[in-house]
Parts: sequence; C-alpha cells; structure tokens
Amino acid sequence: MTITARVLAPFALLGAFLSTPLLALEALTVEGRSVADVIVVDGTVEAINKATLTAQTQGRVTAIYFDVDDYVEQGQLILELENGEQKSQVSRASGAVEEARAAEQEASRNFSRVEELVQSGTLSRADFDRSKAALDATRARIKQAEAGLDQARQQLSYTQVVAPYPGILTDRFVETGELATPGKPLVAGLSLDRIRITATVPQRYVDAVRRQQALTVLLDDGSRLSSDKVTVFPYAESGSHSFRIRAELDSTASGIYPGMFARVEVVTGSREIILIPPSALLRNQELVAVYVLDEQDRPRLIQVRIGRQLEDGVEILSGLRPGTRIAKNVAEVLSQGAPR
Repeated sequence: MTITARVLAPFALLGAFLSTPLLALEALTVEGRSVADVIVVDGTVEAINKATLTAQTQGRVTAIYFDVDDYVEQGQLILELENGEQKSQVSRASGAVEEARAAEQEASRNFSRVEELVQSGTLSRADFDRSKAALDATRARIKQAEAGLDQARQQLSYTQVVAPYPGILTDRFVETGELATPGKPLVAGLSLDRIRITATVPQRYVDAVRRQQALTVLLDDGSRLSSDKVTVFPYAESGSHSFRIRAELDSTASGIYPGMFARVEVVTGSREIILIPPSALLRNQELVAVYVLDEQDRPRLIQVRIGRQLEDGVEILSGLRPGTRIAKNVAEVLSQGAPR
C-alpha cells in the first residue's frame, strides 16, 4: 500500500467515529487565546542624519581629503578651498584689534591722570568728561574690531568643509581645481548612528497606531526589530488618504542600512484565535483535518480551515471550538488503527 493511499483514505471518513477507542493517544484540549491583530505595510529605511554640504564662499577647490564610501569623524576636514584672501582679512582684522587695544590702554592711562588732577582741583569737570568719553570711544572701537575679526575668521572657516557628525560620504560633486560658488553642492553624507524607517498606513488604522506607539520591522533575513519611538504625521496624503509614520530603530542592529526595503508590522487591535500544533493536522492537498476525540478517546476526523503559521502553532479559522479535545499527534492515530 502506498503512502498516498494511507493519507487519502481517512478523508473519506470525515465526521465518523472509529468503533473502538485507541490507546496511548496524547490528547490536547483546544483553547482560545488573545493575539494582536496586525497589518503589514511596506517601509523604507533611512538615516536620520543626512546632509549635502554646500559652498558658503567662492573659491577653487585646493584639496580633497575624503571620497565616497570613506568614514569621517565629526569635525574632520573633508575638503579645502583657496583661502589667501580670507587669511589676509583675518590678519588685517587682528591688526585692527591690537591697534584698538593699544589705544584703549593709552586712553585708560590718560583718564587716570585726568581723574587725579580733577580731584586735586587742577583740571575742571569738563576735562574729566572729555577724558572719559575718549576712553569709552576706544573701548567701543575694540568691540568693533573684535567683531570684524570674528567675521573674518568666519569667512576663513567657510573655506574648510568639515563633517558635522560622524558618518560615511555618499556623494562627491566637485574635483580639485574646480571653482566653488555659494550654494554649490560639494559633498553629501549620512550617519549610521541613528536609523529610522518610514511607511504609510491607511486612514482607518492611524488611530490604532497612535494608541499603540509601537511597531515591528521585518527584514528580508527574517530578523525582527521593535521600536517604541513612533511618530505619526498630523496630516494625510491627498492622493492616497494615507498617513505617513516613522520610527527610530536600534542603531546597534546589524544588516540594516539606509535605502533598504523592509516590512512594517503595525498592531491595530486584538482578537481571539485558536492555535494548535502542526503535528495535529492531517493534510491532503487543499484539505486539512484534525482528529477530534470523544470521551472514550475514539477519534473522529473533522475538516478545518487554517490561517497563519505563528511561532507557537497554526491558526484555526473554522472547524474547531474552545474546549474540544483533539489528538495532538496525527502519526499516533494513524499508527493505532485509523483507516488507511
């Protein structure tokens, strides 16, 4: 007798009890359980910190220290522009500050002498006021000169493009010797330290997402990442009437990079289901059945409709009710006298 015949034969006796009970059957009482009701939507992984650095002054590119796919630390110099004019401005501004400070020192000494002479009655109060005004003017010139120096140094800093955060260069838009003008893109990069996923959910589920404030990301390799840092955009997209959501992911997770596709599992509520172990199912192409046991452990074959395969069992959509006793292992039933 072939294996096919042994499997197909029981389905001809759906609903009929065997005449004699079987021995040593492991029984299972079906119970209902509450599980999360979820939807799965498509999402895209992206970096939270990503930027395109542009030129803030005009000048030719004199040096490029990093290229695409290079890792840079925060504050590292990526490229330089010619800065001869900016350095000259810094030198002139530094000289103006030194000059203003020297004038302030001289005015301060003169004020001290005038103050003593006024107190002795040699000079008038008007001389005191003129000396004080001259001192205040030199101090104001110091502040003005220092502001000019700060501005010159800022212009010089524009010729040195540094990394705003640690990350990887993804694009380079200029070559050495090329003229950079204000607003021209120079390099682009992103940081892998902070990663998030973005997706859209239908309008009818957005309130559930706001209540849950949690989701699970399913990667192609089967790994699952959870996030409780979920942001729901406060408006729907006009075309699809869907809401955008995004969630920050654990940066220590391996195998996840910006631009990747991933599925997002969103909990929308809960429902009662029945789960049984796969060993309790008898399969024949599209037909699936279980052995229901009566009080004398006599098996009766009942057709069921199955749903999702979960980690701890198979979901039964119809055919069984909580409290029903079934055979936990179909192989045991078939080996102890079930029809073949």
